[in-house]
Amino acid sequence: MQITKREFLRKLGLAGAAGVAGAAFGDQISADTGSADRFFVREEDDWSVKRIFDIPHSMSDGPSAFMKDGKVFRPMCEVPIFHKTDVVVVGGGPAGFSAAIAASRQGAKVALVERYGSLGGLFTNGLVLLFMATSIKEDGKWKLVTKGLAKEFMDRALKEGISTGDFTDQRHWQPTLDAEGSKYLMDKMIAEAKVEMFFHSWGVDVIQDGAEVKGVIFESKQGTQAILAKQVVDATGDGDILFKAGGNYRQVTHGIGHCVQLGNMDRITAKAPHCDKNGKRFSHWPMRSNERNAALWWGNMGPGLKGNGLDVRELSRAEVNFRRRWWEQVREMQKTPGWEKVYIANTCSQIGVRSTRLVDAEFVIDKTAALGPAPADTVAWAGYGGSRCGIAVPYRQLLPKKVENLLCCGRMLGAPDTIETLRLITPCMTTGEAAGVAAAMAALKGVRPRDLDVKSLRKALLAANVYL
Repeated sequence: MQITKREFLRKLGLAGAAGVAGAAFGDQISADTGSADRFFVREEDDWSVKRIFDIPHSMSDGPSAFMKDGKVFRPMCEVPIFHKTDVVVVGGGPAGFSAAIAASRQGAKVALVERYGSLGGLFTNGLVLLFMATSIKEDGKWKLVTKGLAKEFMDRALKEGISTGDFTDQRHWQPTLDAEGSKYLMDKMIAEAKVEMFFHSWGVDVIQDGAEVKGVIFESKQGTQAILAKQVVDATGDGDILFKAGGNYRQVTHGIGHCVQLGNMDRITAKAPHCDKNGKRFSHWPMRSNERNAALWWGNMGPGLKGNGLDVRELSRAEVNFRRRWWEQVREMQKTPGWEKVYIANTCSQIGVRSTRLVDAEFVIDKTAALGPAPADTVAWAGYGGSRCGIAVPYRQLLPKKVENLLCCGRMLGAPDTIETLRLITPCMTTGEAAGVAAAMAALKGVRPRDLDVKSLRKALLAANVYL
């Protein structure tokens, strides 16, 4: 018996997908049966036919790597110049986002390179939604020190309905933000600043003349390409650009986390938290936090085992292990009276690497320095966090030794006893803003960041409502 493709899909329960399946599905059936006329869909019934057409090839392949004497070699080949700019920022997390906008607002032409398809890094893609380390305590009262772009973002998030707006907490400002709304707002602010945004692009190398960095090499679906820039900001979190430029660093191991959002939490009838078979409460129990959605609770699998966040094997094992543990735990929860309706709504798309490389800068701020007076060249602040003290960040902390025309920011700053604070979202935004302003000023003045007048830099930051 002969049937049409639409009837065939309906019998499979896929009638609603008929339009999406399109000509490709019809062509496959035709190829399998050898009867094109029988299964061919009329053009007016198939929207995809009108939208698929040939275009010229957009890339050309160069010489491939080869083997010699059991070793793999890459041949010398020309790298196409994709873009030219004043400042290029690599990494679109909170630090890179702030650096790019800050540099553009100083009048520089700016490009931002991000490996994922959205901004925010571990804040949005990693579901680390809580803005912490925003304030310090003076005379028994909390004072907001993460102003500038960090405060602007929080204020705009509140206005847009993205934030809980928990800014009047008796301890300090600590709002929880919606991940998808934050991605939207970040896109909007980057566009407003006229920053050239390149998603799905992974910074893999630098263009270097001696100690001077002249730009970066990145990989994407378009292949290997170059961005020439007067100044480069490393906001990768892992110091990838610093490493490729030959800068010194301290490599540390840290617990790797993995965040989740559990759904239907407002439909749980149990009166007590779920426990394991031994009656022990799960240490990574999800929290209500300040989530706007009462049905959605946030959970973190905890710091986990200390791991090397630069080791692809360790990262791969951790991804699989975390997802397995979440799934098995929630399945056990569903078997417990009162917890039947809970489910995993979302797991993070970016695993929670807390710290890897720490830059060997002109000045590395450790706990002793953090407890001392604010340096004269302070350009950013971090509030109370893992270090249990406010941290004034000097400009020298952004300047790597040995490398010129490169500024560092975000979670690659500090020492093992201060990274627990400096890696948090708001400190990343404040150090990113300082790096962006400095990079723009150096690019426009034609000087090395190391030779930049710090008083002029601080004046520009104060004009941008940065707390100093």
